[in-house]
Amino acid sequence: MKRTLFAIFPMLLLISTVYLPKPLAQDAARFSLPEDAKARLGKGSISGNIAFSPDGARFAVASSIGIWIYDADTYQEIALLTGHGSEVTKVMFSPDGKTLASASWGIIRLWDVATGTRFQTLTWYYWDAINMAFSSDGKVLVAEDNDGVIRLWDTASGDLLWRFENEMWDPRWTFEEDNIGSLLWIFKAETDAYYAGVVGFSSDGETLATGVDDDAVQRWDVELEDLLRMFKEDAGIYYATTLAFSPGRKIIASLGGNNDIHLWDTDTGALKYTLTGHTWHRVNSVMFSPDARSIVSTNDDGIIRIWDVGSGDLLRTLTGHDGIVFSAAFSPDGKTIISGSEDRTIRLWDAETGEHLHTIIGYTDSIHSLAFSPDGKTLATGGWDHAVRLWNVDTGAQYQTFTGHTHTIPSLTFSPDGETLVSAGSDQTIRFWDVGTGTHIRTLTGKWWDFESVAFSPDGGVLAGAGRNEIHLWDADSGLQLRTFMLQGGIGNVVFSPDGKTIVGEYDHEIIHLWDVLSGDFLRSFKGHTAPITSMALSPDGRLLASSGQDDTVRLWDVAAGTLLQTFKRHWGHVSSVCFSPDGRTVVSGGVDEVVRLWDIATDTQYRILVGHTSTINAVCFSPDGRTIASGGFDDTVLLWEHIPFTTTGATVSLSPTMMLSPAIGERLTFSLKIVNGVKVAGYQAAVHFDADALRYVESENGDYLSRDARFVPSVIDRNTVAITHTALVGEEGNGEGTLAALTFEVIAVETSNVILSDVILTDGAGDSSIPQIHGSRITEPPQLPEDVNKDGVINIIDLTLVASNFGKSGQNSADVNGDGVVNIIDLTLVAAAFGDVAAAPSAWAQYPDIVPTYTDVEAWLREARQTNRTDSTFQRGVRVLEQLLATLMPKEMALLPNYPNPFNPETWIPYQLASPAHVSISIYSADGRLVRTLELGHQSVGSYESRSRAAYWDGRNTLGEPVASGVYFYTLTADDFTATRKMLIRK
Repeated sequence: MKRTLFAIFPMLLLISTVYLPKPLAQDAARFSLPEDAKARLGKGSISGNIAFSPDGARFAVASSIGIWIYDADTYQEIALLTGHGSEVTKVMFSPDGKTLASASWGIIRLWDVATGTRFQTLTWYYWDAINMAFSSDGKVLVAEDNDGVIRLWDTASGDLLWRFENEMWDPRWTFEEDNIGSLLWIFKAETDAYYAGVVGFSSDGETLATGVDDDAVQRWDVELEDLLRMFKEDAGIYYATTLAFSPGRKIIASLGGNNDIHLWDTDTGALKYTLTGHTWHRVNSVMFSPDARSIVSTNDDGIIRIWDVGSGDLLRTLTGHDGIVFSAAFSPDGKTIISGSEDRTIRLWDAETGEHLHTIIGYTDSIHSLAFSPDGKTLATGGWDHAVRLWNVDTGAQYQTFTGHTHTIPSLTFSPDGETLVSAGSDQTIRFWDVGTGTHIRTLTGKWWDFESVAFSPDGGVLAGAGRNEIHLWDADSGLQLRTFMLQGGIGNVVFSPDGKTIVGEYDHEIIHLWDVLSGDFLRSFKGHTAPITSMALSPDGRLLASSGQDDTVRLWDVAAGTLLQTFKRHWGHVSSVCFSPDGRTVVSGGVDEVVRLWDIATDTQYRILVGHTSTINAVCFSPDGRTIASGGFDDTVLLWEHIPFTTTGATVSLSPTMMLSPAIGERLTFSLKIVNGVKVAGYQAAVHFDADALRYVESENGDYLSRDARFVPSVIDRNTVAITHTALVGEEGNGEGTLAALTFEVIAVETSNVILSDVILTDGAGDSSIPQIHGSRITEPPQLPEDVNKDGVINIIDLTLVASNFGKSGQNSADVNGDGVVNIIDLTLVAAAFGDVAAAPSAWAQYPDIVPTYTDVEAWLREARQTNRTDSTFQRGVRVLEQLLATLMPKEMALLPNYPNPFNPETWIPYQLASPAHVSISIYSADGRLVRTLELGHQSVGSYESRSRAAYWDGRNTLGEPVASGVYFYTLTADDFTATRKMLIRK
């Protein structure tokens, strides 16, 4: 089975669409769907202008997901042209109606109107086209980007013909070669303009007008590539943002930041009229009627104005839009005006009377929340436009809209019976809606915070709402507030456990907390995200919790243990939303990388990606039957996808052992990568994830399943992940069961953790790949024994000295091993008894030379232990361990040991051993025998004085405190009758 498991880059899909007559046209919800998508809810948002075809039969709308084509008579959608990958900002038909140009960020696409296929892509790197125009014969397209550069292309070949950039610092003729080798001309400008503005061709295609930000409009002769005339008003027009030629090219209309429209005589350059009346913010568009007698203009105030060109008088205003009007255009016969607004409607008007003819709806704003009804027949969406919409999942039609919120709606939830929908708003309200009647039931109001999440309890009796630093519980029927959980940090998402007994909330941005619903008691927290958490979801059985975050990860948690099981890191950027499938086997996630990703829980594998959104995905969810995935985001639509469950081959790859107790710190453990039921396996790849706080990767080696001569690629280590790859020689394949590899780790902390296997792919000799079932391993902490005083998972000399340092203390104390309320010799002896192999214990103590007790200390412990007269076997075992320790601490003979470091500068330590108590001193001599310094150490007991805390210390100075010179020195140990001498070297 050949599969592509991982997508490196989401691909933009080219969808060919034919302009079908209405009876044959497909449902608009299914126009130009991406692969695997079943339907699209909503048309996106209106993101640019609207343009009529020259014959008036169709009009095109620039939207966030592509170009919508409408029948101008029936107002029905004919087609959707997609492929830009981002919102479309400008559309325009060629004069002959055969070509449609559409612009988005850095790209202009040319479409064949008859077939709906794309035949040219014109790229200009990183800028938006803020204006476009065809020449009269349609052979040339001119476009200006928002960096002020104007380009002309040959529409048939896609070649760049010339390029104009008005630069004040170097106004001269020049040319350069672009990346396709076309000659670029930069016009000579007779002004010191910084910025070339918007553009427009005259009707005969011979003249090009440009606006600049030095208060001027320039007119260029296309053939001669020369400046013909500059139009400039003495009072200044500011930056010209829109230009239009009148039919017959007698007049140019321009508008600027002062909201006035200026009409210029193209022959003389004289200002004919200034149209005033737009009073609020900027004018967005201006267009002449086909007979050149009228102008229609739009403004941020939502009013469309129609002007008389001959007199400059305002003829009439068109009102009805509830928001900014982006653009308005005359139909080719001049009888109809069409307009598009931020209120997500397109309106058609009678140009003569101003009568409203028709409204086209279905455009939405960005989607921030999704919720399926319990029966799966309805999908609720909440978004930036403050509205809650209900959609029929089967038909894709919107059938209900709830309004009342005054801000974004970040969360939605249906009651378990499906009769009530609750929405949480960033306007400090939670609203209840009757799904059947569409009526508003009640509103719950916060104090000064926005609500970020709402959730019904499983029985529908309680509603939880989270915002700011509080989680509120209300009686769902009466709206009576039942309980409030308050914390110091912020609270975002909130969900109920399936049994309704526990509530889970995102706390303080990066931490998840669990509370008992009835008592209000805090239960536990999950820590691991390194940036704010964006979404949470509980598995249907309540055992697993999935969370997403701005740290670009999806994390899977064991709810009962509070431990992190897995971290998924395939997203490129913030992950916005996660959801479990109804069977609990799959997690779906979406984020700023515009991709929906599916993860198989059992195998910890990303097994599918869904590509089709053109902007950030804000919400994902499963339908109740698990067959459909819904995703929505900043491209202002919801896509419904068919869910294909994860399937694997018959082979199983697992880590062995599947569960084990953690060894002590410093010890090593090895996992075998086992395969069962393998068929013709010639190679494999796998990733092993481990807790880097508990384990350190040491090495991996090839197993016996594939040939020893096969290529075992060196492991790749990335923080907490080991990637291994193994490829056999041609003709050599493994079958059945065996060991693929062995991985060795060192324990650096004794704690419960998971060693997770993921991304396993098996390959046969033909190069075909398959995905096996996979299983990881779990490391658990050994039982916490009271003798392990410092709780590091091992009982050793450190625990012994901790007990000794707490002798005589009473009350609660980890050193009180037997729990009798006081730390004494009994506790110390019990710790010694738990050391394990008595004979091996003393050799292990050498690992801790700085804390090993003295001979005198152990001798005193033994004497006190024996005086207790306890005869039980455990205590007597501890006595024997202390006896072994005492014997280890008693040197066989007196000895002076080599100093360290040596050579040294400026200090050194001088170790020695005493087989009997003695008065000890060390004398230091220069090479010529002169006494340099004497270290009087006084009376010392039996023992080894080797660690820095016990050895003799010399700071490299003489008796007067002066640093001695470099050279060879000798030191002599005197212990009663015993003397010994060694050489040392000072190097400066």
